[in-house]
Order: sequence, then C-alpha cells, then structure tokens
Amino acid sequence: MAFASFGTESQARRKKVYYEGTDTIYEGMPVAYNYDTTTNILGWDPEDEEKSSTTAEGYQNEGKFLRVELCTAVNAFAFAGVVAGASYAGLDGPRWIDIFVPNGAIVPVRTDKSITIKDRLYLEASANTVVNDAAALPCIGVAMETVDRSSAAGIVLAKLEPVVASNNVDEVTAHSRTAVQLPTAAIWQNFDLDTLRRNPFAGALLEADYKRPADFAFNSFIDATYAASAGGKTPTEHVRPGVDASGALVLFTTTDNQAAELQYQCPITTTGAGKWAFECRVKVSEITNAQNNFFGLAIPQSLVGDLIGDTGAIADGGAIGFQKKEGDPDVIDFVYDKASQSQNEHDDDYVTLVADTYITLGMYYDGATIQGYLNGVASGTAISAADIAAADFPAATVMLPTLAVKAGHADDYTTSVDWIRVAQLA
Repeated sequence: MAFASFGTESQARRKKVYYEGTDTIYEGMPVAYNYDTTTNILGWDPEDEEKSSTTAEGYQNEGKFLRVELCTAVNAFAFAGVVAGASYAGLDGPRWIDIFVPNGAIVPVRTDKSITIKDRLYLEASANTVVNDAAALPCIGVAMETVDRSSAAGIVLAKLEPVVASNNVDEVTAHSRTAVQLPTAAIWQNFDLDTLRRNPFAGALLEADYKRPADFAFNSFIDATYAASAGGKTPTEHVRPGVDASGALVLFTTTDNQAAELQYQCPITTTGAGKWAFECRVKVSEITNAQNNFFGLAIPQSLVGDLIGDTGAIADGGAIGFQKKEGDPDVIDFVYDKASQSQNEHDDDYVTLVADTYITLGMYYDGATIQGYLNGVASGTAISAADIAAADFPAATVMLPTLAVKAGHADDYTTSVDWIRVAQLA
C-alpha cells in the first residue's frame, strides 16, 4: 500500500488516545469515546504517591476525550475515529494508540465487506470493522476505492466524517413529551433513522405523533353504525384526532361487536430482510368490560371489521404484537399468529393495565430474536430463534403496523395512541 506516499496524511488529523479494550487492535479499526467514564488519566505522580483515578461527573474529566472503546449501539454517537497506522497491528489493548480524527480527510478504514467506490460506510456494533449497508449504526464516511475484503478483513480508503451528535436522539421540548414518554433509546439507537428519513429507498419508516396532517394517512375501517340525532345520523364508532396538545389518535367504539381499526403503509418483513422495530404509546379508557385491542404488525388486508373477531381472536393470516382480550380485559399479552396455525400466546399477562394511563409497548428484532419492551425497558420472554424457526411463527411474512379495537361490550370505549414508530433497514 502506498498510502503514505500520497501526501494525504498531511490533511488528516491524528490524536493520541487510550484504548481500554483487551482485544487485538487493527489499523483502521473504529473506536468511540467512553463518554460516560469517570476514570481519568492521572495514574501515579513522580513521588510515587497515588493520585485519584476518578473524576466525578460534571468536573470536566479528561478521560472522556482520551479514553476510547469499541463502538456500540450506545456510544456510536461519540465516534472518535479510526486507528492510525499499522504499528499497532496484532497488539492487544489496553494501550495508548493514535487515531485519525474524522474531519473529511481520506484515511484507511478497516472492513470485512466487498466495497465499491462511493459506498456509504457504517459503524457495526461491538466490531472492529465497518460495513457498507444501512442496517448498521450511523454512517461515518464514504468509500474512495473499490476493494473486496469479504474473505479477509483489511482496509479501504474512505473519506471519514464525524457522526452528528443528535443522530437518532429524540428531542424533549415544551411541545413534546418528557424523556420517559419518548421512544425507547435502547431500541432506536440500533437504527440509522437519519438515513431512513432522508432516503426512502433505504428501508421502511413510520413516525407519527399526530401533530401533522400526514400522520393520519392510513388505511382505516369504522363500522357503519349510526345513532339518530337532530341533524340526521351520527356515527357511533370513530377513528379521529385526539384533544391532547401533544397530539393523539383516538379509536372509539360504543356498540357491541363493532370495530375501529387501521393499518399504515410501512411494510415490514418479519424475518430474513433486516432488523426491524415497532413501538407505540397507548392508553385505554376502561379495563373492566370485555373490550379488545391489538397493537403490532399484521398482514395487509382489506379492513372490514374482522381484524379482531367477535370473540376476541385475531383474524387468521399472520400477526405479531400486543393483544388485550375481552376474556381478560385488564391485561395485555404478547402474541403471534401464522396462517392456518393456532395463535401462540407467547407471553401471557405481559402487562397489567391501569385505566386511562399511558404505557409504551415495543418490539425489536435484531436478526435473531424479537425482544419485547415495556415502558422503555426490555421485558418478558423474547421470541427466540427456536420460536421463530417453529411451524407456528409467521417467518418471512410482509406485515403492516396495525392498530385495532373490537368492542366486546356496548359501553363507550376510547383507545388513545400518543405516537407510533416502526422501521426496518433493508
């Protein structure tokens, strides 16, 4: 390699940092700052008296900009750069190393993929390489040459750029929600949402907080039941905007066995097409009568009020998500269903509901398992790889984000959706 003779290193900026890991170090390996460390770099003084090895949060610890580690889904926003030079090749950490700071210069970056010039390059969680597919962590640059490293990891010249600090961070504002009311960082930091927002060909994305007209663009069905009124007839079931200042979607029923349901055009392939996630924040008005709900993914269909049957069963065909059933109306179960198979009650009593109180329900498929999330925390038993391989799981099935109510009682029943986010990276 004749990189040093190009003279481009004069445009690259080097920085000495302390790699904390114990694994082998490679040229071009990406690293991130240990942004939340309290460990500093003081060590021992000349008089052999031990100085403090920690600095409390908020006291400008130099360890935050000198200590680095492998990139993960959590620290990717703090991307520091890539290992500079081959002198560290084969050496193990921890040790002091030089890195190229991302500043637009062309430098060697380590990869184990077949790279084509102009490919966008992405971080990969807990790996010493970068990849050229958007199913990874944030983008850190663009390949400047074509080279195949798929049989043995090596370097590719790339124009290295910093990661935008706000990437995938949901802002808290006066017109938004508190931090605990927002989408779960542990789920969404695994997705390059900025790329999905910018490029519709990168995958599928639905983000709706019901404060914009486009948030209400969906395929919906409302049972045609009417009540007499002075003005003629008034529908008794509704899918309509809510009254919350932060935005809301309302599904309302007041007649037994009548439905209000919808699907969004955001196709998600359940397995074999990249990781995906589903999350929404919802509440129901009462938990004592036999009312039914479903929040999750279901096969695309003509909505005719049968997404949930009159007895509370999800329509046969395919679904993965969270179900409130009229036989047990104060809890939600984590379920899945495949066409011509019995519905699998994967995690019964996933959460006990409180009337008129929001909860956040999420699912994250990492390519191997589907983990459920409740109020921002991984919860319950994940749908395992063995579950997914079983005959009753809807593998490799295209599904749509689906919200549905089926009345099991003739009282007024309101389901409110504060927001929904669904994504899949191709």
